[in-house]
Amino acid sequence: MFGKRLRDAELDEELRAHLDMLTEENMERGMDPEQARRRARVELGGTEQIKEAVREQRGLPFFEELGGDVRFALRMMRKNMGFTAAAVLCLMLGIGATTAIFTVVNAVLLRPLEFARPEGLIRVYTEFPTFPNGGLHRFWTSAPEYFDLKRDAHSFSSLQAWAESGVNIAGESHPTRVTAARVSGGMLSMLGVAPMLGRVITDADDVPGSPILADISYGTWREVFGGDPNIVGRQTQLDGRNCTIIGVMPESFRFPLDDDEDPANIWTPLGLNPLQPGNRGNHSLYLLGRLKDGVTSRQAQSELASLVAAYGAVLAPRTHGFNPTNHTIVSYPLQAEVVASVRPALLMLLGAVTFVLLIACVNVANLLLARAEARRREIAIRGAMGAGMGRLARQFLTEGILLALCGGVLGLSLAFAAVRFVQLTSAGAIPRAVEITMDWRVLAFTLGMSLLMGALFGLAPLAPLLASGVSTSLKDAGSNTTATGAAQLFRKALVVGELGMALVLLIGCGLMVQAFWKLQQVHTGLQPDNVITMRVSLPRAIYSDGTKVKNFWATLEDRLARLPGAKSGALVLGLPPLRPPNMNDTTIEGFVERTGGPIQNVDFDQLVTPGYFSTMGIRLVDGRVFNQTDAQGAPSTVIVNRTMANTFWPNDSAVGKHVRPDGSKTGPWSTVVGVVDDVKNAGLDRPAGTELYLPVGQAAGLRTNDMFVALKADSGNPRALTGEVRQVLNQIDPSVPIADVKMMDDVLAGAQSRPRFLTLLLSIFSGVALAIATVGIYGVVSYSVARRTKEFGMRMVLGAQGGDVLALVMRQGAAMVIIGMAAGLTAAVALTRFMASVLFGIAATDLVTFAGVTAALTGVALAACWIPARRATKVDPMVALRYE
Repeated sequence: MFGKRLRDAELDEELRAHLDMLTEENMERGMDPEQARRRARVELGGTEQIKEAVREQRGLPFFEELGGDVRFALRMMRKNMGFTAAAVLCLMLGIGATTAIFTVVNAVLLRPLEFARPEGLIRVYTEFPTFPNGGLHRFWTSAPEYFDLKRDAHSFSSLQAWAESGVNIAGESHPTRVTAARVSGGMLSMLGVAPMLGRVITDADDVPGSPILADISYGTWREVFGGDPNIVGRQTQLDGRNCTIIGVMPESFRFPLDDDEDPANIWTPLGLNPLQPGNRGNHSLYLLGRLKDGVTSRQAQSELASLVAAYGAVLAPRTHGFNPTNHTIVSYPLQAEVVASVRPALLMLLGAVTFVLLIACVNVANLLLARAEARRREIAIRGAMGAGMGRLARQFLTEGILLALCGGVLGLSLAFAAVRFVQLTSAGAIPRAVEITMDWRVLAFTLGMSLLMGALFGLAPLAPLLASGVSTSLKDAGSNTTATGAAQLFRKALVVGELGMALVLLIGCGLMVQAFWKLQQVHTGLQPDNVITMRVSLPRAIYSDGTKVKNFWATLEDRLARLPGAKSGALVLGLPPLRPPNMNDTTIEGFVERTGGPIQNVDFDQLVTPGYFSTMGIRLVDGRVFNQTDAQGAPSTVIVNRTMANTFWPNDSAVGKHVRPDGSKTGPWSTVVGVVDDVKNAGLDRPAGTELYLPVGQAAGLRTNDMFVALKADSGNPRALTGEVRQVLNQIDPSVPIADVKMMDDVLAGAQSRPRFLTLLLSIFSGVALAIATVGIYGVVSYSVARRTKEFGMRMVLGAQGGDVLALVMRQGAAMVIIGMAAGLTAAVALTRFMASVLFGIAATDLVTFAGVTAALTGVALAACWIPARRATKVDPMVALRYE
C-alpha cells in the first residue's frame, strides 16, 4: 500500500509539472494566469486517465502491464455504457447469426458422416444421358446390372444395394406404418456402425426364401415396442408376415440419408436371387460401395467407365445394355451426394451472414474511432509521456478484444436460439438436420472469430494516427475542431463499405423474395382447399392376391363416396407435386420416332379412381373423365395430361388415340378418353412431365398395396374426416393402418420448404444489415454535425441560411451514399450470379430488383443523413460561437 501511495505521489508530481508547463504556454498566448491554469486543466483531461497514461510508462512487467490494460479497458467500458451497449449489441447480432449458420454448415457440410471411414463410401448410379428433356441422371440400377458390377468392379472392397418401401409393423396394440429399407446382406456391416442391441443383417440372412429378419431403429424400438429390453429375438408381423427382430440400431444411426422427413425405421434383407435377377430394364435399386484401400473415387469412376465400354461391345443390341452413349454408370462420394442439393444454399447463407458480421464490425470500428477522436487529449498525453504506436495499439487491441468477447458470449447464447429456429423452420429442407448441434468446432470458431474481429476493429482507431502521427494528436489535443482529415476519411470509407455490403445483401434478399413469390404463383393444376390426404397400406402377406387387393380398394372407394361430411373422395397411387418418376415405356399408335424428338416413354403413370379429378380440382381440357363404366371387362381407357397430348399429338386431338401403357407390341390398346390440365409432379420448380392416368377398376392383376386417400370436405374441419376413415377401415380390416395424414395445402407447402427457409433467413439477415448500416451512416453524419457546431455558427453569422447548412451536410452524406451504392452494385453483379441455382423464374441480375433495392437503400440512407442535417440548421449562432 505504501508503494502504491509513493507511486501515486510521483505521478502527482509529474502531473503538476506538466500542468505548470501547459499553464506557461497558455500565458505566452496572452491568457491571464487563472484562465491559463483553467485551460491547462481542460487540456490534461481526467486525472485518472492521465495517471493511467503516465503509470504505463514505468516499465512494468508484461503481464502486469496487460492486467493494467484490461482493468483500464473495463473501466472505460463501464464509464461509457451507451457506447458499450451499442457495440456489444452489434457484435452479438453479427457473431450470433454467423455462429448459428456456421453450426449448420459444420454439421451438414463439414462434419464426417457417422459411419466407419465415411470418406471411402461411394454412391453408384446409372444414367441415360440421351433421354429426352435433358436425360435421366442419378438413376436407379436394375438387379442384373447390380450383379454385373458386383462381379466386375474391382475398385470396391464391397458393393451393396438397397431399395426403399413402406411396411406395416405390428406394435404393442395396433399396426404402424413405417418406412423400410431392404438392404443386401453386407450393407450394414459395410457402414461399420455397431448395433445398440443384438446384431446386424449379414450375407447369410440375405438368401431368398429365408425367414424374415429385421434390425429396427432406436425410435421404433421406443415408440412401437415401448423400449422392450428383451426385443432381440422377439417375433412381430411385417405386412402380415412373421418377422424376427435381431437388432436395434443406435439413436444416431440413419440410413439411407436421402430423406430427413421420412427416414428408414426398419431394415430387412433385400433377398435378391442372382440366378433369377429379373428384367434388366427394371431399375429399382440404389447402390453404395466402399473403396479398397489406396483407391480414389476418380480411379473408381475410371474403372466404371471402362466397364461400360466393355459391356457396350457385348450388350449393345439389348434394350437396356450399358453403352458409353446411352446408358452409363457414374459414381460420387457419399457425403458429397447427401449434401449436394443444399450445399449452394448453405454457402450462400454463410456468405450472407458474413456480410452481416462485417457490417456489424464496421459499425463497431466507427464507434471506436469516434470515441478515439473524443479521447485525443488522452492519446496526446500518452504520447507526451513516451507511449509509442505499439503501446497505443496494445491498449486499443485490449479494448476491442474485450468488446468482441462480450459480444461473442452473448452471440453464442443467441446462436443456440437461432439454431433451434433453423431446425424448426427448415421443415426437412436440410439433410442431416437432426445432427445440427454445437460442438468444439463451433466454440473454437466463435472464439477465433471474436478474437479476430476484436483485433480488426480494435485497431481501427490507429488508422488516423498512422496517417497523422501521435505528435499531431498532441498538438490538436486542446482544440475542439473537427476530427483530423485522416480520421474523417477513414470513417467515411468504413460507412461506404458498410453501405456497399448492405446493398449486396439486400439485393440477394430481393431476388430470393421475388423468386419465392413466383414459386407461389406457379399453376399447380390443383385446387387443394379443404382437401385432406392420408396413406393406406395393405399387408402384403394377407393381400398377396390381385383380386383381393382390387376388392379392398373397390370397397374402400365405395365407402368413401358415402362418407358423412365429404363432398367427394378418391384413391390415387402417387401424391403430387413431388413424385419419383416412373419412366415407363409406352407404345403410341402410329408413333414415328425422329431425331431430337420424343421417345415412346411416359414420365409418370398415375392410378386413380373416378372421383380423383373432382376431389383435387383438376380441370378437364378435352373429352371426359373416368366414370363407373370404366370397369373390368369394359374397353380399356386412359386419360393423358396436356403435356403428353402436346408431346405425342401436337397437331391433333388426343381423344380417341390409342396407347399400350405396358409398352408391349402386341397387347390390347387403351383408348384416350380425356385430356386434363397439367399437374405438377416433378416439383413446383420443374415443368410438368408427361402423365398417363389409368382407372383402378381396369388395372388387371392389381398388386398395388399402397395408395393415398384424398377427401374434399363439404364444410367444417377436413381433419375430422380422419376419424371417419379410421372407422371405415376398422369395418373392412382392422389390421390396415393409416399414415401420413396431411392437408393438401401442407403437402404443397412442403414442396416449397427450402426456398421458404432461404427467403426467411435472408430476409432476417438483410433486415439486421439494413438497421446496422442505417445506424452507421446516421452516427457518422451526426458526429460530424456535433463536431462542426462552431463552424455552422460562424457560417450563419456570416449570412448562411438554414438551407445552405442543410445542403452542406446532405452533400457530405450523399457523397458517401453514392459511392457506397456504386461499390455495392459492382459487387452485387459479381456475386449474385452464384445464386442462380436457388432462384426460380428470375435472373440473378434482374434489373428491376437491382434498381428497386438500390433506390430503397438510398432513400433510407439519405433519411439517416437528413435527421442530423436538419438538426444542424437549428444551431443558435451565438451559442455555437461559445461552443467548446
